[in-house]
Order: sequence, then C-alpha cells, then structure tokens
Amino acid sequence: MKKILIATTNLEKLIEIKTAWSDQQFEFISLGDIEKIEAPSEDETTIEGNALLKAKQYAQNSGLLCIADDSGFFVDTLEGWPGVHSARIGNSNDERRSIILEKMKDFVDDSQRTASMRCAIALHDPETEASFVVVGHDTGLVLHEAVHTERDFTFDPIFYIPELGKSYAEISIEEKNKRSHRGNALHKMKYILENNYRAKHIVVPVGLLIKDGKILMTKRNDPFRPEYHEKWEFPGGSMEIGETFEQNVIREVREEAGYDVEIVARISHIAVETQTYPNFMYQVYLIPFVCKILGGDGVFSDTETLEAQWFDLDDALNFEMIGENERMYKEFLPELKNIIKENNL
Repeated sequence: MKKILIATTNLEKLIEIKTAWSDQQFEFISLGDIEKIEAPSEDETTIEGNALLKAKQYAQNSGLLCIADDSGFFVDTLEGWPGVHSARIGNSNDERRSIILEKMKDFVDDSQRTASMRCAIALHDPETEASFVVVGHDTGLVLHEAVHTERDFTFDPIFYIPELGKSYAEISIEEKNKRSHRGNALHKMKYILENNYRAKHIVVPVGLLIKDGKILMTKRNDPFRPEYHEKWEFPGGSMEIGETFEQNVIREVREEAGYDVEIVARISHIAVETQTYPNFMYQVYLIPFVCKILGGDGVFSDTETLEAQWFDLDDALNFEMIGENERMYKEFLPELKNIIKENNL
C-alpha cells in the first residue's frame, strides 16, 4: 500500500481522518512516525494557503505524499474573526474558547450567534510537484458556554448544530465525519486520492485486422515510456464513456490504422497486464476482436502510431511487441488461425 503522511501530531484529528478513510487502501502515518521536521510558519492569509504551505513543507522534507489541513472558526457577528487566526488567539483550547465566549457575551439572540467551521485540506506530491486543495464547511451557532465532554477539540464544545440538537463535542466521530467541515473536505479529498493514487483498471478492446491471412500491427510512438516506444502492438485504446466494446474497436482501428472494419469474432482469451506509471499502479485488460477490412486507405491519424505493417501470422513473433501483446498473441494464435480459416479471411 502507498504510504501517505498526515501532517499532524493531534491524535483526535488523526483518528477522524483514519475513520473517514477507513475504506482506502493506503498506509496513513503521522508526524510522530517519522524523524522530526521543522514546522513551517503558518503566515498565509487564508486557511487554504496555510494547508498547502504545510503539505509542501512536510512532503518535500519527508519524500512522502503528504496531506495537511488548516481550519478556522468564522463568527459572523465578529466579521469572520478569528478565522485563519483561530489556532493562535490563545495558548490552550480552554483559553481560545473563553476568548470567543467573552467577545460574544453581549450577543444574545441566535441570529447574532451564527458561525461556520471551515477546513482546507491540501495534498502535495513531492515526485510530481502536483498539489490539490479542497475546502469543506459547516454552519451552526456559538453556544453561550462550553459543554463538558471527554473530547476537547478546540471549538467543538461551543459550536452547536441546531438540527442535531448537539454541539460538535457531543456527536460521535462517525456522525461528525458525515457533516462537519473536516468531514466534508475529507470526502472531497478521498476522491482525489482514489482518482490519482489508487490502482486503476483499464479495459482496452484490441482489433486484430486480418487481410489475405496476414495480421496488422502498429508501432508505438511513446518516447517518454522506453518500454513501449518503437515496439509493436495491435490497434486499440481505452473505452470512452458510453461506448460498447465493438464501437470502441471500430473507432480505435480507424484512428490508429486508417481502416473501416467489421468485427468477425471475439477471441476467448483476455489478457491482464499490471503496470506502474509514474507512481501509481494500474491493470490493463486486453480484449481481442478479429476484424475484416471494409474500406479505408490505411492512413492513420493517431499520434501514438509511428507506422503500420502487415505480417505473416507466425512471423509476427519475430518482431518486438509491447509486453502483454506478445504473451497474449502466443496464447490465442491457434484460435486465431481457426477463425481465419472458418471465415476465409
């Protein structure tokens, strides 16, 4: 599993994050699990800026994918104060809450005590220098006094949610993650992690073009991936939304080989190849279809194709193919020969 550094030493925050992401296939560690890294000065003017500042600092010094957050308590009557300064208005959680309650003592009506909790979560990748920032928020009221529970998480004991009839300090972590500012941001960041760093599964229908008993292969143009560049493969590409396998094959063959084709049969063998690039894993499922040519001039338009050539079936194995294409071809060659014979291709 990919290791991700959560830039915090706050145990309760770490528990919240791990609970929200318990279904994710990552290994989450905290600052307490690595050698000490000097904390950055959180001098940005927004919580988004501070979150990104911390994520970059710890990612670049640890070499790990890093997630950092910054939160703020924004009181409407106080014109959004303390906001980005929330963590620095006192020396302890009790003192911070007391300062807020003292400033709010003359505001009695609920309409004067509205506030929001906001959380920015930033992710920084030290390998690619890519960064992502998401923001979540929740609205409620400032209580007249703090509730007393075992949980002492900054402003939770004075932040009241009318529809729940409870303060943040009185709801479970699971309840809090479903609606809180941090829970909302964690939900958004989860999809960034899934889309960018979890293993992907890519379905690639492959066109086996046959003419006069010969098979067409294309040479790959992929200079940034030496293991693929200038090697032979069969026309095909990943599925577009809404496409069937058959529609995909016809489209990809037209782009990569310049021919219009009709699908004759599907090969029973499905090849599976696991790849890592550049820093995530994915699996490609190759599904081969035997095709006959209906028309076209063989002039391809795909930028990933250097050239296309026809090969005798057995002779094709003498040319260097891309990874799973060769293994797949060896596997289905006897079946392919039978299909060619049965359909007089």
